[in-house]
Amino acid sequence: MELKKLDVPTSSITDVKKSPMDVFGQARKAGTGVYVFNREKVAGIMLTQEQYEELLEELSELRDKQYKPVEKENQVPEELEELAIALRKVLVKGANLSVKYLDEWMVQAGFITKKTGFGGVTELLRELSETGKIIYQLRRRENNKVIYAEIFGEAYESHRSSDMITIGQVNLIER
Repeated sequence: MELKKLDVPTSSITDVKKSPMDVFGQARKAGTGVYVFNREKVAGIMLTQEQYEELLEELSELRDKQYKPVEKENQVPEELEELAIALRKVLVKGANLSVKYLDEWMVQAGFITKKTGFGGVTELLRELSETGKIIYQLRRRENNKVIYAEIFGEAYESHRSSDMITIGQVNLIER
């Protein structure tokens, strides 16, 4: 069996302990992170500050593209502009909140609850993980059309709660 050679720079924990600046120099010279091994297993990857900030910027740009702006056909009807403004004040892009709080706030804003059973955020989290969004239906109809709110985001666990969401884009759609 032939061993596969990595096409990226590597180092050992011992080398990092001896001279971390040499490992940062290696990362800078290679233009990529340096895989740091501990007993033949990857313990982590060392990046320069510039490389790390560049990755964060690229990630931010990718997220912005993922949550593209509302297209012309999905513009908010005039009669719902006030509701759209209220939604965007509470559901700010990048904000973190619990899915339970999200559902409670949407109900107060006039949407039908998505919770099922006692506590019931499991279905909300499943919908979010499967589709990347949670869709709420407005209780009332406008111009004989059903209004939906699409809340794009990502689920995550915090040290306080396992039902957290990072808000992406919020759209109102009529059908």
